Amino acid sequence: MKEEQITADYQRKRRELEDDEDILKNTQREGDQLIQETLSDIYRIVQQSAVDSEPFDRAKQAVMQVENDYQEELSRAKKQVYQQQEELEQSYRKDLQKINEE
Repeated sequence: MKEEQITADYQRKRRELEDDEDILKNTQREGDQLIQETLSDIYRIVQQSAVDSEPFDRAKQAVMQVENDYQEELSRAKKQVYQQQEELEQSYRKDLQKINEE
């Protein structure tokens, strides 16, 4: 394979991984906003009602657990994308070095 083809393949794959990273960032931003809105709604309902707040406290705890799970999953996905980017970079450098040695 020629250097131009290796570079073109690398750039294409890198763009795809960067797109994946952007999707994860947007997903995180939108998810964080939704979670905050949900918690705010729960708080507002509790403040407006004169009923026992225990069910709302449980709902808040459930939302916070979902948020924690959500953040952990996003973190794993980001780590995977970063690892793929690093592997791609290493592979690209290895391929270039191989060509230059020929």
